[in-house]
Amino acid sequence: MNEAVLRELTPAVIGVLVHRGVDFATAEDAVQEALIRAASTWPDRPPDDPKGWLVKVAWRKFLDAHRSETARRDRELRVDAQPMPGPVESVDDRGGRRRGSRPRGSGGRRLDNAAVRGRVGVPARKSG
Repeated sequence: MNEAVLRELTPAVIGVLVHRGVDFATAEDAVQEALIRAASTWPDRPPDDPKGWLVKVAWRKFLDAHRSETARRDRELRVDAQPMPGPVESVDDRGGRRRGSRPRGSGGRRLDNAAVRGRVGVPARKSG
């Protein structure tokens, strides 16, 4: 396949992609990728329909680039949505307690609900 044929087909292939809704610059990029692929593939195995081959390869190149860009944007949005890590808790911040331990009242007994509410300033519920 000679260069003149490729030059002749290029505007038509770009036109097909633009007709399918691809913006002109992106269509040009996809067709350029298809032409690079044609230069490496066609000398050994020329296609029966060069224009159809270029359209198919350019369309696939466009889809691959579009999917890649969409996936990258989605990853960036997920990372942006994650909360920033806060300060690391030190032993002093926990009052020397081990993680998951519960406060105990005097004499080592567990505090009941009313005692816990009283310690944090929440009024106890009235019964009855």
